[in-house]
Amino acid sequence: MKPDLPSSIAAYYQSRKSLVCELGVQPWLCEFWPEVEVIQNNAEYEVPINAPGYFGFATSGGGEMYALSPLGKVVCLAFLGMSPHEELVVAESWSAFEGMLRDAL
Repeated sequence: MKPDLPSSIAAYYQSRKSLVCELGVQPWLCEFWPEVEVIQNNAEYEVPINAPGYFGFATSGGGEMYALSPLGKVVCLAFLGMSPHEELVVAESWSAFEGMLRDAL
């Protein structure tokens, strides 16, 4: 069974907002994966195995993946040694995260 995009992420893609954004907090940059690659990237990075319940959707461009946590927070996880125990909370909710994004182009 193929997993679906979380509704908040699907809505972001449907809005046609920028896929390369700056943030005013660490890790400073968010590069959304192309929508057609999100499900595949989660499988290839073994997110369900390494961080069960998390869903990756972007990169910081510096070795970190943005993901939705099981609690609905937006977090960064290192691609290497991915561990939910070492997550960096970027925003307490998707709506808070989306409000932090600034078009980088």
